[in-house]
Amino acid sequence: MPKTLSFPGFGLPKVTPAEVKRFEAAASIKDPVAFAAELEALIQEKLASAEPVAAASSSLVDTLGGKARALRADTRWSPSAIDIQRGRSAMLRLFEQPQNLPLPEFARLAYKSRQQIYKDLAAKPRRLLALSVGPRRQRLPDWQLDPLRLRLTQEVLKGAADIDAWTVFHALSEPLDSLGDRSPVEAVSPGNLDAVVKAVYNALGVH
Repeated sequence: MPKTLSFPGFGLPKVTPAEVKRFEAAASIKDPVAFAAELEALIQEKLASAEPVAAASSSLVDTLGGKARALRADTRWSPSAIDIQRGRSAMLRLFEQPQNLPLPEFARLAYKSRQQIYKDLAAKPRRLLALSVGPRRQRLPDWQLDPLRLRLTQEVLKGAADIDAWTVFHALSEPLDSLGDRSPVEAVSPGNLDAVVKAVYNALGVH
């Protein structure tokens, strides 16, 4: 019987009978060489049983990878002319809802000149949110006539300078789970402004 033992195929260091002495505090070992041989056999059994697990893990990765590849379309989707027309029609219906005010009407209700409204829209960052359909048609959500909701809008616009107005509009006006299925403009109050701004940022992916 060999005086030292190794574990071929796994690159493990040799175990000597002298090293077996570490077990003496927990067990009485009469024959260190025989104990080392039994220890080697046990380790070999454990390592052998681990190999199929590793193979199965690799097989699982391959399987999941294949399923992920199957979900990818051969060609990138692009909207058809009908899809574009439907989207534009939906946008126009939303644009023309009565709460979205023409710029002259918004200026009158806000007690501001049209020139000041244009300046607020052109400021960096924007001080007002305006929706547009076409190059010259603009409407402003009427919630911005309320000082608190205007402040909410302006805080969001500070962090969303590169995000288009329609996306910001939807983030502010549509229900959010984090706000109890209320929209930010409905949920905002003097005591939760910062939390609501953060919720909108999360919806927009702004960090």
